[in-house]
Amino acid sequence: MKHLNLRPVAVLLLAAPLSAQSLQQRTDSVFSRFMGGPGCAVEVRHGDAILARGGYGLADLEWGTSITPETIFEAGSVSKQFVAASILLLEARGVLSLDDDLQQWFPEIPRYDHPITIRHLLHHTSGLRDWGAVAGLAGWPRATRVHTHDDVLAIAARQLGLNHDPGAQFSYTNTGYNLMAMLVDRATHRSLADFTREEFFEPLGMGSTSWRDNFARVVPGRAQAYTRAGGAWYLEMPFENVHGNGGLLTTVGDLLTWTDALVDGRIGTPNISTRMREMGLLNDGTPSGYGGGLFLTPVRGVPAVRHTGATAGYRAVLSWWPTQDLRSAILCNTVTGNPSPLELALLEGSLPFASTGPPERPTPPEPFVLDPARYGEFVGEFRSDEVDGTMRIRIQNGLLTVSRRDGDSGSPLRPLAEDRFAGPGGSTLQFARDESGRVVDLLVSVSRALNVPFVKVP
Repeated sequence: MKHLNLRPVAVLLLAAPLSAQSLQQRTDSVFSRFMGGPGCAVEVRHGDAILARGGYGLADLEWGTSITPETIFEAGSVSKQFVAASILLLEARGVLSLDDDLQQWFPEIPRYDHPITIRHLLHHTSGLRDWGAVAGLAGWPRATRVHTHDDVLAIAARQLGLNHDPGAQFSYTNTGYNLMAMLVDRATHRSLADFTREEFFEPLGMGSTSWRDNFARVVPGRAQAYTRAGGAWYLEMPFENVHGNGGLLTTVGDLLTWTDALVDGRIGTPNISTRMREMGLLNDGTPSGYGGGLFLTPVRGVPAVRHTGATAGYRAVLSWWPTQDLRSAILCNTVTGNPSPLELALLEGSLPFASTGPPERPTPPEPFVLDPARYGEFVGEFRSDEVDGTMRIRIQNGLLTVSRRDGDSGSPLRPLAEDRFAGPGGSTLQFARDESGRVVDLLVSVSRALNVPFVKVP
């Protein structure tokens, strides 16, 4: 492990003298565009002093309820550090080891050529496929049905392969953190919700923080989440009970209370704050850039300990800027609120960010053109037992399309090269041929999270 020593040092590194009045004015200016629609809650601290704090926009468009710093949002992947803290606390108490094989705790998971350990889950180096991407390929993307941890485990247990050998590379996946949330239950016979409440939330005074382990539960003071389409706002709530990868319900104040404890060494008994800031290493010794639910890499030249988050219409960022001892939290209830650039715009005058310069605008390549007369070569049904899913390639209205379930309207495929197409949701479809030139196989890639082979059904 590579320990990241990030204790606060002199405030001389600040880009400009800190002033609560000036930073509050800048916050009001940066977030003023959210007034009248869904928006964000913000808080910035320097040591023990609050430099800026406020709510901007509406928590509920139907009732016209305003966002305040006490409004509860969902924190997306910012939630992962709370699961990491739980696992590290159990390790410190001797309940488990980060070097335990995954199958020791989850015999349902297949054994692969190289063992997966809890440490691999913690640092996103397991190679496990992201369960949400697999569910999407099987015809049930997230938000189309109520997924549970049983569903996550069932999907993970059916995977016959990995994206890469464990420890070979960093590949961000929610599956590992969902498994660790379940591991807390298996190791302690307490749910993640009970464990974190008793071990972290109550001792630290985080009275507004809980888990969305039952999406139907009424949460007083919670902001509804929204998306925008066709000039109108629509609800976009996370109707699922899967949590640990996300699902933390909290406020900006509670998140900074947690960060204060991380900085001061007050997380858990025994304290595991330092362990959370130990960067994982790949098999070849290369630092992964990720610790216990925390990214540990500089942002535009400024050291940072932070994480962003996004679930349904919720957006979040929680940061500690150690050399300046700034802590910042932003929670939003709209897909149009991107907290990371908002945070950088807010702190631009207070942190010595390196200039990124104007973006280069290279000449785009000529688009690849495929003769529509060849579309028929790709038509057919392709099956993958690994994800228990089917891809149906058809010609509809003169376009080559893909669908995942009977009766679904197809999504158009855009030719990228010979036998290679851009599909829905950022996916790529690569067809393979046999010696006679007949299409027989299909490899579907969903970003870096998932690469799954399909075989054409005769």
